[in-house]
Amino acid sequence: MAELVELADGAFYLPGGVNVGVVAAPSGALLIDTGGDRDYGRAIRRALEGRGLRLAAILNTHSHADHYGGNDYLLRNVARVPVWAPVLEEAILRYPYLEPTYLFGGAAPPQGLRGKWLSGPPSPVDHVYDTIDGVLEVAGLPLRVHRADGHAIRMAAIGYGPVLYASDAFFGPQVLEKYEIPFSHDVAGQLATLERLASWPYEWFVPGHGAPVPRAQIEEVVAQNVRAIERASALVLDALAGGPCPTDEVVRVVTSRLRTPPQDLATYFLLHATVLAHLSHLVERGAVRAVVEGGHLRWALGE
Repeated sequence: MAELVELADGAFYLPGGVNVGVVAAPSGALLIDTGGDRDYGRAIRRALEGRGLRLAAILNTHSHADHYGGNDYLLRNVARVPVWAPVLEEAILRYPYLEPTYLFGGAAPPQGLRGKWLSGPPSPVDHVYDTIDGVLEVAGLPLRVHRADGHAIRMAAIGYGPVLYASDAFFGPQVLEKYEIPFSHDVAGQLATLERLASWPYEWFVPGHGAPVPRAQIEEVVAQNVRAIERASALVLDALAGGPCPTDEVVRVVTSRLRTPPQDLATYFLLHATVLAHLSHLVERGAVRAVVEGGHLRWALGE
């Protein structure tokens, strides 16, 4: 069973496929994200009990199901504590059906997109906060909020003492190696977040996925993330080198370059959305243009 790891006085994290931040407050434990499902919730409960901490509040950094899926178990089986979520993102915590719906282009999603990977159990949201840089008091603790949009529509990285709970503002090197192309909603926003991240005043940077990174290594890890994003844009441009083609063809060409192409609807549409994010970014840069003719949409290199 995973146990809490203390990085600084009162600042812990629970290692896992999704890292959960735990900050010891006078009123109990503040959780920063809760993992993907009830199993994460149970693990969090055991970890808190092992330290003699009671649950005081939950702060979610964004609305991807692997970061809020444990809320339901904890609120039902441990304590009905206040839940904080970012503006806009909070709607998906309340109505998880929205996430697979927007990934499927706004239409009713098929069953293959309704699993826990993309749609966690609904969670109440008691407090909505903005993802702007500033101080936010939760459970009696002064937290530092850093705008970290890009991976999600509105995402926050949360600082406490010398520890930054960075959520998915960056990924650990092993995670980048495994998944190759980081999921993106807004490529420019993602790159802007990475550009700021290394300058934030912390000694430890805890990603949502991967091992904590000490300050001495954060610049190199950020550079690895930037290279992965730039590689994804380069793959999209390469897909258009032979001439204009539709979105599905761009996705097919990009996935053909990966060691592990998507094998199910969920991973396909996550990559599909990421390719669209890169196309949008490249259109804004003038490197790609959208061509709509005869009822067909094709993407072409910019002129």
